[in-house]
Amino acid sequence: MADATVDLGATNHFGLPSGFNTQSSSTSVKSNNVQALDEVGDVACQRNVGEQTDYSQSASYCGSDFVGALAAFLTEFGNFQTVGVVTGLTITMSAGNYVTVDVSGHNHTENAHAAGITLGYADFSNFFPHEVGEPFAAWDGFGVPDFGVTLGVNASPASATVTLSMTHVDTNDENGDHLVGKNITPRAELSMSFEGLPTSQTAAALETDFGAMTSDMLVPLVDSVDDGDANGGFDTMAFAAHANADLVTA
Repeated sequence: MADATVDLGATNHFGLPSGFNTQSSSTSVKSNNVQALDEVGDVACQRNVGEQTDYSQSASYCGSDFVGALAAFLTEFGNFQTVGVVTGLTITMSAGNYVTVDVSGHNHTENAHAAGITLGYADFSNFFPHEVGEPFAAWDGFGVPDFGVTLGVNASPASATVTLSMTHVDTNDENGDHLVGKNITPRAELSMSFEGLPTSQTAAALETDFGAMTSDMLVPLVDSVDDGDANGGFDTMAFAAHANADLVTA
């Protein structure tokens, strides 16, 4: 018996551009089941309404300009991309590795989402700090950039994660099917860890570093700073920060 015909490969659901290599992807179609019971508690009638398809995709990047390549997803985060509205995007960086991107989103069978300002999106391209003359946009996607943190000579970035998110609000019509949806409260989060202790070790110092970037940068607010030391390992530091953006209106 010959091998069955089963595809081996991942689907580029959201249309990530050249340079991004999809590693895995998934779709999940779901509906809401509505029932009415009879006098003894059995199901007398039922129907499924509000069908929605959830999409996810994970990709690695091989190229020379990560931020430039991902521009459509950063400058209009939350907009419709190929199959549905993007409501989550996570960028993961680690020392000695290529950057990975995870994208999630959805669409509806009835009154499907469409691209545009009405849906609601935000520009997070400047959440990636860059110094004058040294644009972060030129980063090739390998290793961990410093995000403007003053490292000194005794520390090196070990990992960084950027998470972009939206609160997505949907409402249904009289039949329980999708009527309209909108994104609100766009938010970006940055978490970083370091081997060794950088020169900037406090929330105030880190925020000063971020504020020293170009004037168009979306400056993060530092939420926590953690130091670690042990008798069997080198000193480490980590921090978490976030920034909120406004929805694009024109």
